[in-house]
Amino acid sequence: MALRGGRYEKIAEIASGGMATVYLGRALGAAGFERLVAIKEMHRHIASEDEFVEMFLDEARLAARIHHPNVVATLDVGSDEDGLFLVMEFVEGPSLQQMLKHLHRQRGEKLPIDIALRIFLDALEGLHAAHELTGEGGAPLNLVHRDVSPQNVLVSTDGIAKLTDFGVARAESRLFTTKAGNIKGKVPYMAPEQATAKPVDRRTDVFAAGSVLWEMLAGKRLIKADSEVAMIFQVTEVVPDSPRVERPEIPMPIAAACLRALEKDAVHRYATAAEFAEALEQAARVSNVAIATPRAVAAFVKSLGVHRASAALMPESRRPDALRPDALRINTLTKSVGAMSSPSTHAGAAIETDAIDFKPRTSGAVRVAAVIAAAAVLGGAGWFFLANRGPGVDTAAETPVAAAPVPAPSSEPATPPTPGTGATVPAVDQKPAPSASAKPKSTPRPVSPGYAPPKGGSKSDFRPREL
Repeated sequence: MALRGGRYEKIAEIASGGMATVYLGRALGAAGFERLVAIKEMHRHIASEDEFVEMFLDEARLAARIHHPNVVATLDVGSDEDGLFLVMEFVEGPSLQQMLKHLHRQRGEKLPIDIALRIFLDALEGLHAAHELTGEGGAPLNLVHRDVSPQNVLVSTDGIAKLTDFGVARAESRLFTTKAGNIKGKVPYMAPEQATAKPVDRRTDVFAAGSVLWEMLAGKRLIKADSEVAMIFQVTEVVPDSPRVERPEIPMPIAAACLRALEKDAVHRYATAAEFAEALEQAARVSNVAIATPRAVAAFVKSLGVHRASAALMPESRRPDALRPDALRINTLTKSVGAMSSPSTHAGAAIETDAIDFKPRTSGAVRVAAVIAAAAVLGGAGWFFLANRGPGVDTAAETPVAAAPVPAPSSEPATPPTPGTGATVPAVDQKPAPSASAKPKSTPRPVSPGYAPPKGGSKSDFRPREL
């Protein structure tokens, strides 16, 4: 695949909107450097219109100035034979819209209040950073997002929410005058002054943020109608109900903070996104609601499973080892070897399995060593016990005697030792004669070579043990 701008590779489509399509991409550099990015391309049907080209570039210039952890960073802007494109930070995770839709349609549930507050407060932090943006001379740029909506809040799998798509709403609002269908779904988050083409400021974004919070708490959209005209009427004329109507367990202070952001007159709203955030935090404190941590948000996002991981979008040859078919075959082979191996006899195979699987597992080897050591101890103890067992054996007085050499085989019958002569014990196939006082044994066991009888007794008094 050809590289965009000479160093950006497109991998797979992530999302598409009224003005552009976003792709998962990879930035390539020297010495094997690479980084996952998001590549945003203008649609071809508007790429020839100078007005929208300027708006696209204006978005790039403004967004590139914002440096905040709750704002998706714009890294580069480029142009080639395929047109204009932006290179942005890639956020691994779903949009807030995807999360709400999944909870409502698939589970019939609402977003937990503590999770909702954490995500929303992150978005307000990013929004306030954009509103505070200044130019090179320090003068405020009076930036207004104009498209604060669940679609433009991304929630990463590490639990951080980020605001995106700065400047696009302004372009889409002009597109609305000629092709209204392209912005369908955005009207429910417009402030009355924006819906009626009046001057806007940061309080316009505060109203839009209030609509998003209402939806997160209530589990449904605040403005919903069959036509855009009907929706605009609701935005401008209908006083919104409290989210407690849909969800009575919402604390009253939190609901009140949300409703103040939805005032029709901008004068009565919060003056800034930061003031809105402070009011929500105070409402949570007095309501004894603990705002979720990023760790809790991350766990919740992962539990939903509503987004495709970047690794699953990669070409097969570029996927991580755990997802590549050849790695899966190695893991399957490893499990087969492990199943066929016995810990006591195939310790080497178990170690090899660990090396193939690239997982440092030592518990199997430790168990094998423990079994071998225990067997050795028990075997030595048993042999010692059996070697010293027998009637009249005084182990304390036992004196070791050197073993006699084993005689060569002879065709003549072996002669038993004479009592009292001190003769050594014959070869293994010879049987010592029992003493007169001993009870004859029907099938005496052979004696091991080198056996020494107890001190003070005659070798003829020895009786072979039966095991």
